[in-house]
Formats: sequence, C-alpha cells, structure tokens
Amino acid sequence: MPKFHNAWRLCAYLLTAAAILLSIGVAHAAITQESSRRVALVIGNSVYKTLPSLPNPANDVEEVAATLRAAGFDVTIGINVDRIGLEDTVRRFLRSTSNADAGLIYYSGHGIQVGGQNFIVPVDATLETPYDVETQTMPLDLILNHLKQNSRVQLIFLDACRNNPFNAQKFWMAEKLEPVGATRGLARIDSDLGSLIAFSTEPGQVALDGTGALSPYSESFIKRASEPNKEIRQVLTDVRRDVIAMTGGKQVPWENSSLMDSFYFIPAPPPPSVESMQQVSVPEGAAATKLPIAPPHDETGSALLVTLTQLPQTGKLTFDGKPVEQGAKMPAAALTALTYDSSGVAAGTVGLIGYSVSDPYGQATQGVVAITVSADAGAKLAQLEQQKQVRLADADAYLKSLSRDVGTTIGVGPVAAGLPVVPASAAEMTFKVAALPDKGTLRAGDRVIGLGHVLEAADIPGLSYEPQIGTENQPFALTLQAANDNLPPATITFKPALDACDTAAAAPLDLQGVTAGKLPNEIDPNVALPACTEAIKAYPEVARFVYQLGRAQLANRDTKTAFATIKKAMDAGHVRAIYEVSSLYESGASVPRDATKASDIAKAGAAKGDPFALHSYGKALYYGRGTKADQQLGLRLMLQAADLGHTYAMNELGYIFLNGVNVPADPERGIRFYEAGVQRNDIYSLNNLALVYRFGKGAPEDLPKALDLFTRASEGGQPYAPTNLGRMYRDGIGVAADKAEAAKWLEMGAERGDYWGALDRAILAKEDAADADSLVTAARYFALATAVNMPGSGDPKNQAKAALKALPNAAKKKVEETLAAELTAQEQKALPKTKSLDDRLVQLAKATWVKRNPRYDLF
Repeated sequence: MPKFHNAWRLCAYLLTAAAILLSIGVAHAAITQESSRRVALVIGNSVYKTLPSLPNPANDVEEVAATLRAAGFDVTIGINVDRIGLEDTVRRFLRSTSNADAGLIYYSGHGIQVGGQNFIVPVDATLETPYDVETQTMPLDLILNHLKQNSRVQLIFLDACRNNPFNAQKFWMAEKLEPVGATRGLARIDSDLGSLIAFSTEPGQVALDGTGALSPYSESFIKRASEPNKEIRQVLTDVRRDVIAMTGGKQVPWENSSLMDSFYFIPAPPPPSVESMQQVSVPEGAAATKLPIAPPHDETGSALLVTLTQLPQTGKLTFDGKPVEQGAKMPAAALTALTYDSSGVAAGTVGLIGYSVSDPYGQATQGVVAITVSADAGAKLAQLEQQKQVRLADADAYLKSLSRDVGTTIGVGPVAAGLPVVPASAAEMTFKVAALPDKGTLRAGDRVIGLGHVLEAADIPGLSYEPQIGTENQPFALTLQAANDNLPPATITFKPALDACDTAAAAPLDLQGVTAGKLPNEIDPNVALPACTEAIKAYPEVARFVYQLGRAQLANRDTKTAFATIKKAMDAGHVRAIYEVSSLYESGASVPRDATKASDIAKAGAAKGDPFALHSYGKALYYGRGTKADQQLGLRLMLQAADLGHTYAMNELGYIFLNGVNVPADPERGIRFYEAGVQRNDIYSLNNLALVYRFGKGAPEDLPKALDLFTRASEGGQPYAPTNLGRMYRDGIGVAADKAEAAKWLEMGAERGDYWGALDRAILAKEDAADADSLVTAARYFALATAVNMPGSGDPKNQAKAALKALPNAAKKKVEETLAAELTAQEQKALPKTKSLDDRLVQLAKATWVKRNPRYDLF
C-alpha cells in the first residue's frame, strides 16, 4: 500500500482513484418513477343471485387490486356488487379520473354482448326478459368513453368471457330489439389512440376459471405485472404464454393496443444512491476496525447487491470475521459491517476499496472508499462516535416530533403534510416507509411513494398526501422508520375530510364532485354561501367550489349573481356547470329564455358525459325543443343518463314507453324504468309507479300498492303524491273515506306548490258551505291555487280563479287579514298595487307561500 507524507500527494492519489471509478463503468440510464396520477376500477362478481356463480372473480380482484396499489394506482374496488352498488362504484371511480395520467379497468365476472356492445353483469341481474339489459347491466363503453376524456392512457382488462347463461335471447337496445351475441364470449373492442384493450381470451371465445383460487388469466397477470421494469406489451406477451401453458392451449389471451408511449406497472427507479468517494481513517496497528461506510440505498427500498471490485493492497479486509476477496458479492447492509485490520501497516498509508452496487432492475452505481491509516485515528473515530451519538439523539427526537394527525381535504389535489425539516446533525439519515395508506397517493415532491421506499432527509418536508374520493372519516397511517438506525418509528395519521363547501352544496351525480350531493331544495344558503366563499379563497384553482358557490347563490334566490358564478365555473372546466347554465337559459332565470341556446349548451355537457346534460339534451332531441328532433339519438342519450343513475331520465323513459310517445307503447318496459327509479328511492318514480297501480295502466290495478307508494313518495317530499293520496281518502278508493285525512294530504300537496292539491282542498272546504270557516279555507286555497298555477303545465282554464271570484267577500276579507299578518310592512309594500280583492288575495297567497318555502325555485 503506498505511503503519503503530504496532502498534495494524497489528493493526487484520490484523483487517480476517481479516474479508476469512472473507468469501472457508469450506471444504466435511469427510468424515473412516474409521478403522474394512476387510477383503477377493479370489479369482481362471483356470487350471483340467479345466474351461475363463478368461483374466482372475487379472489381475483382482491389480488389484482393489491398489485395495482403496489404499482401506484389509486384503486376503486367493487366485489359482488348489485346494479345500484355497481352504479355507485363506477361513479366513485369516474370522480377520481379527472386529469389522470393513466386509467385502468379490470373486470372479472359475467359479461354479455348485445348488438355488438359489451355489458358488465351485476350479481342481482336476472336477464330473463328483453327489458333486462338496459335496466340491470352497465355498458362498458359508458365507462370507457368517460375514461378517454379524462386520462392520457386507458388500460382495459376483461376476464369476463364466460358462456352466456341467460334465458332471454333478445334484449331491447334503445329503439331496437337486438339478439344476444354469439353465446361464446364478449365482442371485440377496437382501441383508440392511447388505449389498450386486453381480453382473457380471444373475442367470441370463453375464458376458463381454472382449478385454483385464481383464474389462469388473473394469476398470470398478477405475477407478470409485479415484475419490475417490464413494459406492458411484454407483460401481456408473458401472460399469454402462461395462460396457454396453464390451459393446454384452450385459452389464448388477446389484446388490441394503440398505445403511443411505453407503460410500466413497476418502472425502474433511479440507480442506487452511493456516496461515490468516501474517506475513512483507521488507527495504526489495530487488529479490527469497523469501517464507517455510508450505506447505499435506492428510492424503492429494493434489495441491493454489492460487488467488491477492488481491495486494499495491504492490511486485511474482513466480513463477519472472515477475509473477503476481490469479486465477492454481499448484501448492501454488509458493506457497513466490513472491518479492516491495519496490523503492520504504516501510518499515512492509503488503500482503496472499489465496489459496485446493483439493483433488481439491472442498474448499477460505483463507489470508492479511501482508507487512511493514521496514528491519531483512534481520536478521530472516538469523535465520529460522539458525533454519531449526537446524531442518533437528534434523529430520535426528530422522529418523535413527526407523529401527528394531518387533516387532508378531499378533491383539492395533494395536501402538504407540513412535516418539519430534519435537523442539520441528522441530515444524512434516510427513512424507510414501513406502513403506507392503502388508499390515496403519497408523494415526495412529484415522486409517488410506495411501501418500502426510502426517503432522503430532504424529502420529508415535501411529503404530501392526496386522499381518495370516498375516504372521509377514515384515518390512514404512514409509518417512517430510520433506514439504518435502530430507533422507534414515527406514525403520521392522515385524516381525509370533505370541505364544508362540498358538504353544503355538492351536486348529485357530479362526476367531478367528491360526495353524493344535495338537491336544490336541500341547500341551506346560510351555511353554503360562507363555506364556498372560504373554499374558493383556499383553493382558487378548484372550479368545483366556484360551481357550488353558484348553487348556493341559487338557493339564496340570487339568480343574476348565480348565473355569472356558474358561467365562470363552466369556463374554468367544471362540466356540471355546463348543464346548469343550460337550465338557466331553459327556464329564463336571470337571462332571457332561449330554448335553442339551452339545447346547444346542454349538448356540450352531454359530450362530456354529464348525466344531467345527457338527460337534458336527450329530452331536447327527443321532443325537438330548441333543436331539430332526433328521437333515436335523444333516446340513447337518456338511456346513458339512466345508466349513470339519473332518476329523472328513468322517469322520462318510463313515461315515454308507458304512453308510447314517439315509440310504440310498451307499458312493461316503461314500468321497468319506474321500478329502477323506485329501487333508488326516487320520489318521482314512487309517485309515477303508484299512478300505474292506481289506474291499472300497464299493470293490473293494485290499490294497496298504490296507497303505499303514494305514502312513501309523500313522506319523501314529492309535490304531487300528497294530492293523489288525498283523493284516495276523499273518494274512499282503496281505503275508507276520510275527509279529515284527505284534507291533511291535500293541504300538504298545496303547500308544496301543487295547483291541483290546492284546488281540491278548496273544493273540499267549499262543499261544507254551511260552515263560515270552511268558506275562509276555500278562499285561502283557491287563492293559493291561482298563485301557483304554472302557464303551459298547469290548469289552462284556471278553475281556481273563477271559483275564488264566486266566493263571498266576507270570507275573502278574513283571508286577506290572515295572510297580511304573515308579512312585514316592507314585504306588503313590495306587492303590486291593485284594487281587486281577488288579485290582492292571489298576491298575498304567493308572497306568503314563497316566504314559507324559500326554496321554491324556477327549476
């Protein structure tokens, strides 16, 4: 080993060592961990209620979901889901796809092809009648088309190519009765640019369940997708080879790819991190000195292999008491356990250890350790040990300071964890991710962090967590431990929560929303206005909050301001706002009524897959309102809205088929859509189906069932059901006649703005003309009926107005006095001047009713 007696010669030697280091070789080009968002929908249906059960799908998707989470996907999973559960699962997934880099769908279970389209079959499907596909299944294209609009890459995996065990051989598809596709398998799907479609077997063929806990396809997919640094097309080639071998050639997986870029489930991280040039001192004549070599690591915490490429020319290098040889291979942790025997080596001698650190991805990084034998090395080592103890104490105190709860708002992007900076004394320490939230995405800067990953000290203050939609009130733990020191770990608990604006004013079925939402009449403007104003201040880039502020302004009856706010949200890219602007033009609220403009705007929302816009534009096309009529397209759009759970569309479709509007009447088909709405507790569907059983139109008369449905609709807030119920009690239909009970329900309908409820209540009171109080009641409800009569949709004869005129003025005077007392002097002053007592009563009835019902709105 050469000896050096001055610093200049030592530096020269180290420069030579650096040259040697460079000549050993360079690391392979790094493939960095993808930092973009990955989202996945994973559904497995095994336990069918009437169709044959399948042994593997539920097991398949549990394992697939775990594999995808390990690959950085935010996974929405559904297992053994019925139609409503499937609907909910799909909507939760679609909410997560906004601005995703990659979106993936993995379905395992029964599927069916009809009319060249593929459908996911939920576990409660029967598929016994021609009406069942459109109300019991979910079209795959609906999910895929939405995914294409919101993600750069779409990956679809279908292990659903089982034999079709369905009784019906033809099913309604919009305006056509289509035959079931060839009974074997699913239909081919052509991929668009940026898409890959993979089937567990060739189109039209049948996949096998296999004999194990997983299907052959899923078993191979899980194995191959977990292999690092393997491009997806190679993954699928290997899957095909595996499945052919497992099934004896009976099943041949197939895919169709139009991907423009390479995609890796487990991309290679940067090469291992190594301190390229380290200097250590050892005491002269020491039998065995442990070398304080900084340990190598990589971002993912992979098992690293060290190869010793050069050894010191003098002295003895040992591991675990045994000499090591040049070319020896050892785990990375062993590098820090090497010892050096300097017996017989003169002070000032420098020796080199050259080593290469390789990872499982085929990447390698080189390092050099220069060992200097020194007479005062003992003091230096003692100083290093003292510094180590200080570092450990500071690191321990720092880890203890990390444990905390971190509130994270859902749907606003990554939320900073707000962790403190690592103290300077511990700046060289690294942290291993020992536990990770199983939902949501953890990042260090732009890098997605996974279980077992290793973080540098500089990464900790930049940690952020983006919670998954639907995880409010669920705590998720992140555990960090010192990667190379035996110290107690730290646990950071993320607590996802909805912003107060989302709680107060989110819209139902908003695919850019984060929660189920509220109907317009459920919004409290006193809560929603300040909540959404604060949300916009905190997150000005989130257009959803701007839209929800507009909803709050509508609830506050400030339509002019609401229009401007909602238009701003629309321009900022919030899709539901497109429909809302369209509806304002349709109703003429704060802007001139314009059916053509309303239709044109709704068309843009429908093109983006919004359920409300699909229904609105579909109706416009179907009836030719504001646009040229196109019944076929209009029907298809309303069916898409219904597929997404929009009960307005279900009711419209029920009405169309029950009554034969622009199509041949098919009462059974219409009733199926009403029943679908009832399954979702839709109050309008309850009322409409009750009318079917009340009058026996499309189904046998069933008065007890009608009474029950009307009651449920009334209790849920439906405006017309109380009137229908009141009439049954009034006329003794299906129930004993009871005028008091009839009056109660009719008054409820009147109070909800139903003209006919108010009219019938007034007539009921007028029939008891001998009672003066009854005439007062009649006058009150005739006035209210006149006030709420809607042009074009109410009573064209306005019977209430004529009946009010015929009542004695004494009764009307008493009503005037009672209603006026409900208003302030200022509110009375705001009413138009009139000399007509009848007109005065109508004005008072309208003003007091609006005051009692502040969410009487124009929509």
